[in-house]
Amino acid sequence: MDGIFFYWLSWMGWIVATFLMPKTPRRWKVAAIILISILLSGMNMHMAQFSCSYTALFLVGVACVYASGYSRFQQLYYVIVCGIIIIAYAGFCLLELYDPVWIFIDRKWILTGLILYICFMVIKDAEKRFAAIILGVVGGDFLYAVVIRDIASYEVGSLRTLDVLATAVGAMFIWEMLVYFSAYLDLYVLKSHRQKQSTYK
Repeated sequence: MDGIFFYWLSWMGWIVATFLMPKTPRRWKVAAIILISILLSGMNMHMAQFSCSYTALFLVGVACVYASGYSRFQQLYYVIVCGIIIIAYAGFCLLELYDPVWIFIDRKWILTGLILYICFMVIKDAEKRFAAIILGVVGGDFLYAVVIRDIASYEVGSLRTLDVLATAVGAMFIWEMLVYFSAYLDLYVLKSHRQKQSTYK
């Protein structure tokens, strides 16, 4: 069922943001973005030959507002990175369309692995990775829609696409939490070791 991963992971993310994150303005922003994304997921905008979900448009707007705070050089680098993700996403979708026999694993997991690999290779900052995932997935979906416009109608940001987006963002979040707890554990072990050394002295 298309959309099950998007709704499940979105509600999980909203619960984490609302009840577990520190009470800061960032917490309310994240919770609001997730909740608005869920509410808009059932609505589409039709324009010429294309149809696009309001959730995709909303998330792209949020990512662009976030990226507007970068320096000129960072914005240029960000455009290049997002372009790489867009081409990789659209290329995979075209391969899936014209030669599906090679796709023997669920597309969500292949695309998630591909997107995360690119992000880890070229982006160091965690927040920038999240924004790049949004722009890359939605941009890649749009490019795919442009390529096949003469073959079939296609909805940009459909629930199928949002499943990929939610899976990639969720996997990235889990990775960042593992990195955080690993650093916290290393600090705790180092602190305990120093306390033992001071006790022996």
